[in-house]
Amino acid sequence: MLDRLIAIPPSFIAPDGERLNWHAYVFLVILCFAFFLPGFTTLPPTDRDESLFAQASKQMIESGNYIDIRFQDVPRYKKPIGIYWLQSASVWLLNPQHLDEIWAYRVPSFIGATVAVVITASLGTLLFGPMTGLLAAIMMAGCLLLNVEARLAKTDAALLGSIMVAQYALARAYVGRASAKIGWGVRLAFWTALGIGILLKGPVILLIVLSTLLWLRVTEKNLAWFNGLKPFLGIPYLFLLIVPWFAAIMLASHGQFLEQSAGHDLLGKLWQDQGRGLTPPGLYLVAFPVTFFPFALWAILAAPDSWRDRHEPAMRFCLGWIIPAWIAFELVHAKLPHYVLPVYPAVAMLAAKALLGGFPALAERRFRWLPPIAIGVWLMTGTGVVLLAILLPYMLDHVWNAGQIAAGALLLLAQGISLPLFFQRRENSVIVMAAGNLVFMISLFACNLPHLQQPWVSSQIVQVANSIKPCAGPARISSIYNEPSLVFLAGDATNLRTDGSAVANDLRQDPCRVGVVEDSQRDSFLKSFAGAQRQPYPVAAIEGFVLPRGRRTKIGMFLMPQEKISP
Repeated sequence: MLDRLIAIPPSFIAPDGERLNWHAYVFLVILCFAFFLPGFTTLPPTDRDESLFAQASKQMIESGNYIDIRFQDVPRYKKPIGIYWLQSASVWLLNPQHLDEIWAYRVPSFIGATVAVVITASLGTLLFGPMTGLLAAIMMAGCLLLNVEARLAKTDAALLGSIMVAQYALARAYVGRASAKIGWGVRLAFWTALGIGILLKGPVILLIVLSTLLWLRVTEKNLAWFNGLKPFLGIPYLFLLIVPWFAAIMLASHGQFLEQSAGHDLLGKLWQDQGRGLTPPGLYLVAFPVTFFPFALWAILAAPDSWRDRHEPAMRFCLGWIIPAWIAFELVHAKLPHYVLPVYPAVAMLAAKALLGGFPALAERRFRWLPPIAIGVWLMTGTGVVLLAILLPYMLDHVWNAGQIAAGALLLLAQGISLPLFFQRRENSVIVMAAGNLVFMISLFACNLPHLQQPWVSSQIVQVANSIKPCAGPARISSIYNEPSLVFLAGDATNLRTDGSAVANDLRQDPCRVGVVEDSQRDSFLKSFAGAQRQPYPVAAIEGFVLPRGRRTKIGMFLMPQEKISP
């Protein structure tokens, strides 16, 4: 009974056994909706990157200036324009009357993640066969890192979608090199995806594509097949896509964009830790069991087979996609978990291929140590993820979430069930793990995180400010709590200050403002009114946990007495 319930329907594979049927792609899109949409509209805006991107896009819509990038009055030149255009278009089409609702800004990330999953299936089918492609796509849809990025209004999920289009087109040219049957649609998709990727996050897409080409050139001594993508026509077309905006922003910023994006942001990540502490090489490997959870076990056990078969063309393509880029990410000083996301589809394909092949290399004596260690790490990772999700409401809000406890128990049960299937009906082990993880993700993102109070400090501040606003119109805030989500939710009139005296000065000049003062600056704020006739008075107190800073905070909210108006 269980075997029938979790078996992949035969209709997913075309009768010729060479490709996936349309039913499989419909299933994958539905699976992406099931994984990525819970919590999509209810999770408050997060700090800091998501709110910085969303606020800059919001200001573009309000100002009508779609060339310059600003957060309030400060130029934001770390990334190119692509994500701001996509977010602005999404909001304009889906929710133009409510610019302070974050969900519409997240739609490009959702679409990019879904595209990445679907093309993983197509690319896996092209390289290794339909079942490999399908299982790899399921792994991508369920992996923890993509589930996080699909819900955030940032560049990374959208970038992954463009990278997958480019890599699919590159693989079509590579696999079809003998027949030279490459349509103009594939060529156009490749160069357009490169252009979109560059406009989204600069050279990252070039790192993936060029490192793949370099690996193939070194291992095969031949890149003649790349001419099938018509680079002599494609490169000028690529420049036509990207040069107009880069020229416009260079003129508008008087060269500051190049200085900040390439000089400060890119080179800073290469040579400096950017205030994030020591990030030694190997950190991504250590984090991999968590970021690719719950499918890291399959990927780790696939490593010996993948390297053993490295001379096979399809395997060579995937290794060229993974190894050079991974090494580059490990060597840069600044490291964040999502930086390695562009190589995860190739990792998923190798994991699915080795799983369906039965991991033959593990039968060799020299690799017998790997399964028990990998399984132990996988089980400990699952336990750790479940415990963190269960304990988080108690640690922050001192409450227990019964639904999250049940979902965590189900995920651990799925791990236990998938282990024996792993050695018998291998593809079913992925289905069981994906089903258990789906319930867990729905509970985490729809029922657990959005209902917490302390992590969403900006939402608490804005809610209180709107309930006590001293004057007509939207509440205007001056705040020492200077996270960008506060500006996004409260509006462009929000003043972010660094000390209590600056907030005090704002309130003296504009008594309609609400003062937001962290306890560390409370004395400075109150001393600024020493001897003044009109003194601010407290109206609310908020406690929260500032995620970017990793610490708790206590915040007081103050109003100024309003002058009485004579009749």
